Amino acid sequence: MNADSLRSSATDSPARTVEFFRIPAPGKRDPHFGLSRAWYYQAAARGEIKTVAIRRRGTIRGVRLVVYDSVRDYIRRSSADSQ
Repeated sequence: MNADSLRSSATDSPARTVEFFRIPAPGKRDPHFGLSRAWYYQAAARGEIKTVAIRRRGTIRGVRLVVYDSVRDYIRRSSADSQ
């Protein structure tokens, strides 16, 4: 088995998800759930989802990441409440 066959079989999995993803750019939607940047900031402020801030020591700006499982769980809770 060569490296190419291992790589293609790992990427063909339909159940593959990410652990974290970046908050979408202004005016864009995220590719996982189709939600906007504003929605993520508002949901995080209300404590409905989890986000993580990453930055280098001594810098002002960093990257805000969303915890994928927290959004998935929020959507499941919301759909259960509406039924």
